[in-house]
Amino acid sequence: MNDDDIQQIFFVECDEALEATEAGLDACKAGTHDDETINAIFRGVHSIKGGAGAFGHEALQAYTHCFENLLGDIREGKVELESQLVDLLLLANDLLRDHVEAARGAGDAPDDAELMQQLEAARAGAAPPPAPAPAAANEADTPAVPQSAESAPATDPLDDLDALLDELAGPEDAGTSDSEPEAKPTCEPQSESEPEPWLVHITPRAGGMANGSEPILWLRDIVDLGGQCLACDTQGVPPIDRLDPEQAYLRWTYQLPGTVERAEVEEIFDFVGEDCALAFDDEAIPALDLPAESEPVPSPSPAQPSAQPSVQPQTSAPQNASPLASSPAPASAQGASPTPSPSQAPQTSQSVRIDLKKLDKLIDGVGELVIAQAMLTQRIENEGFAHIEELAMLDTLVRDIQEHAMAFRAQPISSVFGRVPRLLRELAGNTGKHVKLEVTGETTELDKTVIERLSEPMTHLIRNAVDHGIETPADRTAAGKEAEGTLTLAAEQKAGRIVIQISDDGRGIDREKVLAKAIKNGLVAEDAELSDDEVNQLVFAPGFSTAATVSNISGRGVGMDVVRQNVKDLGGRITIDSKPGEGTTFTLALPLTLAISDGMIVQVGDQSLVIPLAHVIESLRPGRDDIKGLGTSRQMLNVRGAFVPVVSLGAMTGAQGMVSEPCKGVLVLVETESHGRAALMVDAITDQRQFVIKSLDAHYRSVDSVAGATILGNGKVALIVDVDFLVQSASGAAIGSAAHAPGVLEDVA
Repeated sequence: MNDDDIQQIFFVECDEALEATEAGLDACKAGTHDDETINAIFRGVHSIKGGAGAFGHEALQAYTHCFENLLGDIREGKVELESQLVDLLLLANDLLRDHVEAARGAGDAPDDAELMQQLEAARAGAAPPPAPAPAAANEADTPAVPQSAESAPATDPLDDLDALLDELAGPEDAGTSDSEPEAKPTCEPQSESEPEPWLVHITPRAGGMANGSEPILWLRDIVDLGGQCLACDTQGVPPIDRLDPEQAYLRWTYQLPGTVERAEVEEIFDFVGEDCALAFDDEAIPALDLPAESEPVPSPSPAQPSAQPSVQPQTSAPQNASPLASSPAPASAQGASPTPSPSQAPQTSQSVRIDLKKLDKLIDGVGELVIAQAMLTQRIENEGFAHIEELAMLDTLVRDIQEHAMAFRAQPISSVFGRVPRLLRELAGNTGKHVKLEVTGETTELDKTVIERLSEPMTHLIRNAVDHGIETPADRTAAGKEAEGTLTLAAEQKAGRIVIQISDDGRGIDREKVLAKAIKNGLVAEDAELSDDEVNQLVFAPGFSTAATVSNISGRGVGMDVVRQNVKDLGGRITIDSKPGEGTTFTLALPLTLAISDGMIVQVGDQSLVIPLAHVIESLRPGRDDIKGLGTSRQMLNVRGAFVPVVSLGAMTGAQGMVSEPCKGVLVLVETESHGRAALMVDAITDQRQFVIKSLDAHYRSVDSVAGATILGNGKVALIVDVDFLVQSASGAAIGSAAHAPGVLEDVA
């Protein structure tokens, strides 16, 4: 793994830390936080700072250091966490996200001088001082940190290896003697008014390097706190022919100023886990966890006592210290646990990061496996073989592989919902409308590709909800509402699809105004009679906008048509439900995955079609008494006392020789998102199996009533029916277009 790969991992961890930090700050804003919430926020910023220093992102490191200082004071109770301070921290986190994007290469570093000034002012509890010069951005107001360590620019760890080795080894005049007894480290107070300095013994565990641990980063953080290396135990280092780069052979003793809290040191090692052991002051120092062949040779004089290295007070002359001390006493003499057995060894990480391209190749391979399995099954059936047990086993295995492969790409939708608070804060600054966010179902999982492509349409919908839907505070108060609006985001899995709802409690859609604007723009005829749902759908027309003025938020008539197209490209559908004076709800119904699904293969005349199984409720052969006429051309099916419309797939496809009477065919009862139930009339059901979804756009063009295509077991291409659109078209709810009339599938079937 090269440096670029490691840096990409750092940026992924930055994204995770930013999400955790924003979630914690949102909890602080809502008043539901506790001490652990503050600690989690601090850890997120601190981890970004550590990586920024390692990779030389100086602007990011300087900003996170300033941010971290304020969080540290809040955590220690020096600064009270008030509502205004939470708002400042949220702005600081937004700017931190911009810094990370700049470090990733998405532009120049943002101007942070003013905000850093506000962060320092918040620490002091006074008015912000004059903004510091950019060159001094790294110089934080932390007395415990030596100026030289804090202001030094971050470099790559390999560039300053010699200096680092000198630092780890301690003062130059240090020496090691196996024949002289070692004195126990002592710390005397520097003065009566200052706390005593104290010691920390850092002992990395064997195999820690294999888990990705970097002791260099730990030690640099210790130095940043003002730590001084007093001893580096090197006796465990084996000869070069037995040196294992993934083992840990060294132990360090650092002295820290008394002003540094023990929790600050423990914070550095929060994510290290069992890869490193710590001991403070007079605590028993754990034995070096070395392989058997690397154990240090016993001292030539067993009678001489072996003690811990001597540490003189910081005010004493350097020559009185023993910075390079020999190995401490055996674990049994110090009361420490013996070296753990292999069965007690620390567990390695149970997760691994995989490049998304590799997952895509895996999914493509699984798709081809599904097609090959379908072809094999078809071939065996054509040869007239009876049921083969191994074939059923193959079908089960292929399904298991497919489910596990898709689970690799599944991610919670919280990664999309987590960006909304910042968007609302920006909109509040532009519009003066403060909106409260309510979220449910944020743990709902769906395909990563769907999540990535969902961000843009959701952003458009939220911006329109705030700009057009939610009223100004004055208007809301006059209407008897709370001055603060409410935006609700909800997600749930339903019938093999994910349903996302974006609701606001604003004024709702003014249908008279929308219709008048549509008539003016020539979108509909002046004498057209449209239902409420048809009027609602007009907002998705290209170039349509009811905004009185054009702003940086909306008003140009672009956005909503893009939303509908993006959702459609994902194989989904969007609907609107609006009540004047109460608010508007946009409902997005999306597939859980874009690759493989279950379907029912049906025959309609001379064509084979696929109905997604997620829509299917049941199939039946109706009797004559079950079919009732409605008007001159429509038929209804009586399903246990409830009547649903009958939709002929043959009429929609222009198929030849299809069944024309419901009693002679099969009716497939389906459920849609916005138009309830319907019965699709087909000639026969030929099979039910998994199918691989192929995009029709890439090979032909977009067709409203087609959700995609697939390859059947006989090698032929079959179209996947867009059930929602067909039922909507048959009910007359679709807005006039040639593609909405019967025969919409005829040109591609």
